[in-house]
Amino acid sequence: MRRSTVLRVAAAAVLLLLARWQRSEEVETRRMFRDWMAANKKYNSIDEEEHRYAVFKENRRRFDKVNATRDAAGLRLTHLGLNVFADLTNEELRSLHTGCADHQNLAADNKGLPYSVDWSNKGTGGRGQAVSSSTICINWGKDELRREIQ
Repeated sequence: MRRSTVLRVAAAAVLLLLARWQRSEEVETRRMFRDWMAANKKYNSIDEEEHRYAVFKENRRRFDKVNATRDAAGLRLTHLGLNVFADLTNEELRSLHTGCADHQNLAADNKGLPYSVDWSNKGTGGRGQAVSSSTICINWGKDELRREIQ
């Protein structure tokens, strides 16, 4: 009987500590979100703010996990942190930066297109024009680098 009482007290203490830690983690994340919002965004409604907080909280959790894994492996080449996109989901960020939300398999609509095209009569210039343009750009770049070094 005595042993079961000790185990119950120990389990209750562990649960209490865990609950306290989760509460302090929540308070810290909420504070970070408020600071982040002050510098980055304002929302039109409480519902939108709460949704964005949930995304922010998940992103912070994921970043912390990745950073801890990299640190443990000695691979601290990059550090994931909170930036102006911290309240966006991966899908929203992908859509914002690539112009497409998800990869979709679209059927090719190439009916009526010619099998080949002779681009030399389409105003693209003669043969070798692309090579000479590239050479000029490379030389300009080299000249700029030389000027910066001197």
